[in-house]
Amino acid sequence: MTDAEWRCFFEICASILGVGSHDIFTSQSWCAWTTFSKLKDDLFYWRHGLPRLDDIADSYIKDGGVWGQPFLYQDIAHIIVPRSFGNEYAGSRWKYGIKVQDIDQLSDALTAANIIHRKTDLVLEIKLY
Repeated sequence: MTDAEWRCFFEICASILGVGSHDIFTSQSWCAWTTFSKLKDDLFYWRHGLPRLDDIADSYIKDGGVWGQPFLYQDIAHIIVPRSFGNEYAGSRWKYGIKVQDIDQLSDALTAANIIHRKTDLVLEIKLY
């Protein structure tokens, strides 16, 4: 994936899936991702909403946005966008909710933009390793 393809991917995600947040309860979108750096280190995956349009730069996701820190596009190894994601709160009052993401529409838009990806019944993903 080139930087331009990653930028296009994130812009399409933002336009189709809605406003992302670091808070699963308020986020309209959700994803998990890892980097080549983390694959070499400890196999860590982050989980947050997809970046907002103003988080998306030409070659990286900006610092301080939905993802909380900068990520170079060329370091992103795998991103997973689930068809649905749940949230649970077990504080003073238990709450549970599920949000559905239209990964079929997302896949169609990515295909039209020539962004190579994989879609299953559960997830849409870009995996580069």
